[in-house]
Amino acid sequence: MADSLALSGRQAFETLFLQGWRSLRFGLGLLGAYTATHVLGVLWSRRYLPPGPFPLPIIGNFHQLKPLPHRALQEFHRQYGPLITIYMGSRLTVVLGSPEVVKQTHKDQGDRFTHRVLTDFARISLHADEEGGKNVALAGGKYWIKARRIFVQELMSKKFITTHAVPKIEEENWSTVDAIRELGGKPFDPHFYLQRLSLNIVFRLTYSLRFGRDEITQENSKFQELMGVINTVVKIGGTNVMANYIPILKIFNFGLKRRQIETVAKRDKVLFQMLEEHKRDLNPAKPRDFLDVLLTRQKAEGLSDREVMLIAWECITAGTDTTSATMHWMTLLLTNHPEIQRKAQEEIDRVTGGRPVMLDDQPKLRYTDAVIKETMRLQPVVPMMVPYRTVENIYVTSEGCQYCIPRDSQVLVNGFNMQRDPKNWRDPDTFDPERFVTGPDSDIEIRGSDAASDPHHLKFLPLGTGRRACAGYALAKAELFLQGATLMQSFEWKPPPGVSKIPMGESFGIAVSPNHFEVCARYRSEAVTAPLQTGGLR
Repeated sequence: MADSLALSGRQAFETLFLQGWRSLRFGLGLLGAYTATHVLGVLWSRRYLPPGPFPLPIIGNFHQLKPLPHRALQEFHRQYGPLITIYMGSRLTVVLGSPEVVKQTHKDQGDRFTHRVLTDFARISLHADEEGGKNVALAGGKYWIKARRIFVQELMSKKFITTHAVPKIEEENWSTVDAIRELGGKPFDPHFYLQRLSLNIVFRLTYSLRFGRDEITQENSKFQELMGVINTVVKIGGTNVMANYIPILKIFNFGLKRRQIETVAKRDKVLFQMLEEHKRDLNPAKPRDFLDVLLTRQKAEGLSDREVMLIAWECITAGTDTTSATMHWMTLLLTNHPEIQRKAQEEIDRVTGGRPVMLDDQPKLRYTDAVIKETMRLQPVVPMMVPYRTVENIYVTSEGCQYCIPRDSQVLVNGFNMQRDPKNWRDPDTFDPERFVTGPDSDIEIRGSDAASDPHHLKFLPLGTGRRACAGYALAKAELFLQGATLMQSFEWKPPPGVSKIPMGESFGIAVSPNHFEVCARYRSEAVTAPLQTGGLR
């Protein structure tokens, strides 16, 4: 009886073991077949694609891009060359990493590089149609041409910049100087002051709104309302972004689309309210700000209220983080390089004689201007620019081989790689403004769409290039110069006591910013003998 039971138990175990082994073998066979199919599929599809790292199933190369994608891509360029292929999930992505390649795409075939990639949230947030969003950066087709023309003609016109923008920029610069001076040289985190500076400039230029120091911390203020809108939009827009590239992740988007729609509706309510207030007080003969200008041209241009609202709102979203992050990097670099700081200050003191820096001083302040350029070269705050989408096959030659960028690919321009490539720059990882003053790179300027005309200038693309270059580059150049020169003129930047150098760590986000740090700023009262009077602005 016992022997019979033992035999029966052994037979049952053997049966279960065989069934388990067959199931495991079947599963391994399926996995092997899937892997073989994936490998063969990738190899077959890559016959005419640029080289690059091998992607994993489902996630592609995402696992190799964190935590700093621009630096990971730089390593890929070193390994595979200036034109590479990666997969962001299932999305084929081609990365351009040399001036020669970018010339072929943005100069020789510039009309083919005008379409943008839209995420699911961007479609909701920008009320997109089949052509694109209803702003400038992510618009498409005839609407993009119209929106960009209005933006450039009005906000970027020399008249608007000199009569409207520059006085407000100067006032906000010196209001910030006053705020930092009141700290008495004690250690502080400059992020708050530089962020508020950029916010006040773009809000004044766009909506004639300004936020005082007290209002920023006051509950239920207009500032708190608007910042709440901005922060909520950024937060919900960054939720499960990977699902745009890995569709299976959308099963985790429980109620996400509904929350996105609700968030956009709340934003639109606030912006429409501001739009109606501007309509009530509008004087077409004397526009106060960019929103007034848009309303004045609304009927003639055939713009809806929503389109006016979104074009104006783009000034806020595009013009805040990028400028403040650049100034953040500049203060850090000057703090770590006191000899460069002193040389710029000596130049400013010699040219201004103690009065505030003016935009007209820029041609005479070559070294000071070079400090700002070198900051943007070494630490570009938008290192890969806004992605493009191809709508047809595009052929590009790199290192003697012709490759195909297939239709419906995502294309990235890796400005970070070009601005740190030893083939393009001497000692590319060194902070050396002198390169923009003397030598072969002294003629390089911050350019916009015209940069694509010369490969020599294409190695420096802090504001993009081609037909989709930053539409606001003329205003950005003026703002960056005035902010940077004023901060250099007004303060001696030093590390806190006991710190020799501030670490150069960085955080990847809407803009690549330095990790939070503290610095000491001694007011240069001996050099600033006639500071700009801001009329009590706080």
